[in-house]
Amino acid sequence: MLSKIVQGIIQGLTEFLPVSSSGHLTLFQYFSGNHNLEENMLTDIALHFGTLIAVLFYFRSDIVPYFTPAGWRDAARRRMAFLIITASIPTAAIGLIFKKQFEAAFAEPRLVCVALFITGLGLMLSEKLKNRFAQTEIAEFSYSKAIATGIAQGLAITPGISRSGATIATGLLLGLKGEEAARFSFLLMIPAVGGATLLEVKDIVKTGLPGGIEISATLAGTVAAAITGFLALKLLVYIIKEQKLSYFAYYLFLVSTVSLIFIQFAGK
Repeated sequence: MLSKIVQGIIQGLTEFLPVSSSGHLTLFQYFSGNHNLEENMLTDIALHFGTLIAVLFYFRSDIVPYFTPAGWRDAARRRMAFLIITASIPTAAIGLIFKKQFEAAFAEPRLVCVALFITGLGLMLSEKLKNRFAQTEIAEFSYSKAIATGIAQGLAITPGISRSGATIATGLLLGLKGEEAARFSFLLMIPAVGGATLLEVKDIVKTGLPGGIEISATLAGTVAAAITGFLALKLLVYIIKEQKLSYFAYYLFLVSTVSLIFIQFAGK
């Protein structure tokens, strides 16, 4: 159970911070000697569901109005919904078409290290280039830009490529203000993670739980992910206001390099 709780904390802290939760979980599972890919994939989905709960609670004031007639009469809210739907289409397509290839990447820790380094480069690039573009509100974000953000989220299924990092960086490079890019990124997470969770549940209904899964331990990890995820959300919003995304880039360069050195010298 302790291992699942630790993984839940890792997931919660790294899902919203632009450092790749799946990359960190993969490396933790690798270095802790857990190489059961099927079990690790299910754990990853459960912990992502925990952070989904965190984002639903954090943005409850944005989400609840969609369940009322008055909420849908608001033009700005309707447009946000359509932007999220538009961006979710390429995400879903990429996830469904390349699902097996992305899952195979979880068994390749060296690939994860490279992907973490690429995420760092993306964050560094977005911070340095964002001021070259006019910063706008989400109301001025086009549907073509939403599609580009959705493609970035779809590619972030690769462990080591941060979902929040990819979508926030893309939003910044496409002209969104920092807080608007973060808000769009987190709301875009809801259909992506919700859909992935439903697909996993469907597979479980068909095939049953993989051997070795402890339901109580996985639930404990999910709760830990939800709590730490909520705290990480608040932290990231503050960091984006301070425009310090490059700090995460330096962290990712360090983690990817050190992890790759350990993997190489361990001969695993």
